[in-house]
Amino acid sequence: MSSTAWRVPLIGALFLFALSAVVLMIMRPLMAIDETRYVTVAWEMWQGGSKLVPHLNGAIYSDKPPLLFWLINIVWSVTGPSEWAARLVAPAFGLLSVGLVAMLARRLWPEEPERAGLAALILGTSGVFLLFGSTTMFDTMLTAATLLGMLAVWAMRDTERFAPVIGLGIALAFGVFAKGPVILVHVLPTALLMPLWATGAERPALKQWYARIGFGFLIGFGIVLLWLGPAIIFGGAEYREQILWKQSAGRMVESFAHGRPVWFFVALLPFFLWPWGWSRAGLATFKPSRLWEDAGSRLATVWFVTAFVAFSLISGKQAHYLVPELPALALILSGLLPTAERRMHWLRLLWLLPGVATAIAAASVHFGAFPDLPEGTGSWLFVIAGVALLVGGALIVLKARQGWFAEAFVAPLVLIAIQIMVWPILWKVYDPAPIASLIASHSENGVATTDRGYAGQFSFVARLEKPVTVLDNSADLGRWMADHPGGLILAAKPIEGADGLSQIAERHFRQDDWRLYQVAETIAPPTSDAAPAPASTAAPNGAN
Repeated sequence: MSSTAWRVPLIGALFLFALSAVVLMIMRPLMAIDETRYVTVAWEMWQGGSKLVPHLNGAIYSDKPPLLFWLINIVWSVTGPSEWAARLVAPAFGLLSVGLVAMLARRLWPEEPERAGLAALILGTSGVFLLFGSTTMFDTMLTAATLLGMLAVWAMRDTERFAPVIGLGIALAFGVFAKGPVILVHVLPTALLMPLWATGAERPALKQWYARIGFGFLIGFGIVLLWLGPAIIFGGAEYREQILWKQSAGRMVESFAHGRPVWFFVALLPFFLWPWGWSRAGLATFKPSRLWEDAGSRLATVWFVTAFVAFSLISGKQAHYLVPELPALALILSGLLPTAERRMHWLRLLWLLPGVATAIAAASVHFGAFPDLPEGTGSWLFVIAGVALLVGGALIVLKARQGWFAEAFVAPLVLIAIQIMVWPILWKVYDPAPIASLIASHSENGVATTDRGYAGQFSFVARLEKPVTVLDNSADLGRWMADHPGGLILAAKPIEGADGLSQIAERHFRQDDWRLYQVAETIAPPTSDAAPAPASTAAPNGAN
């Protein structure tokens, strides 16, 4: 491959990721609780809330730093508060990450330019990266920050100039603004373990190296202080405790959300490798001799292994926590040889296994396999359409002369086929718009909810200009009804024994049948022996 031919697969990777991410985004609603929560935080900032301290439903939101919300507000300053404009922000960083992994591969293996294009193609068409890269979450921003950090670390190996040190500081600050101090887990172990991957004459002097790493950390900390200093002053004691302890060190030493067993990521590893690692050539790249054969391979290996071990030991775990390590897997897999692999090429059909499993599950809906789903969420038409797309994918992977060409289309086709097959479920069970439209049309006298874990699921979609009041008990319910005649109350469970309420609608959303009650125009004063409001079973406002 010529020194410029790697750009062709890079352009293909950028195109495939952008097209697939947009199609996947269009095919599903704004998903609760994560996406609806984050867009609601941006919406409250847009409505005039603090630009330093994010808020959710009128309360301080300390779970995440403000970068995503700032960027959504910047986009909205051009487009207005559009849902689709907001949903394009995070995937844009996924696109940036595809370009950055190609740049890093060029630096790691300048004598093998083909690896840059292949690394970009692998990352941009990996199933897990496409899945989370098309959502409004923080992981693509953190991935871009991690890649910038690795570019800076590698440049520090090759030069004594101070520019890469500044670059490392900027990358660390970017990561903190994106998702918090967790960026240190993604970048610093690789930097600190430089003696493992930089050997011989290429290894910098240790004393100088660690001094430069320290300077980079201080630069990043200084940049973060430009926001964090004013934020902890104006956010008050509660925000200081949350942002400085609970959302950083507290998450690591004691799981307060998403507790998982230590083997959680081991079980998910096949999904992280899908589809590129599901081949003979892909698996061959993980031979110890290949992983340790040069400085670039060693850096990628140390990067992935240290993060994998660290997040396995941390109590709280979610599948997307390792998304910033997918570029490391892409770099390792870029060492595969794009051969035809004609022998037993029918094994490529295993790449379609996630789609086949979904087809079986979607078909089983019609036979009562999922009784908790509401009526109308099963459709043979969508199952057949999805299976037809899988058949087309099977023809591509069987007829393609080169395995890497076929693999590039596997995840986009399979993920789109999966979303086609579960289309009725996504839009009838997870779409907040039907309830939000009812809220918007009855919100003039105020909105409250008995769901004590309310996380803004409907606030942005309904374009509410005021927070939803959360009612903790029957006394709160009675007082709110007296103060808001004609007001609207949302309840994930029936409200019984409260005079002056009339149910105006019932809609299924996620696991609950939500009921919308309207308060009568004239309400008697609340009494002390009022029946208690039911406790909500909705999930609390967790951190991700």
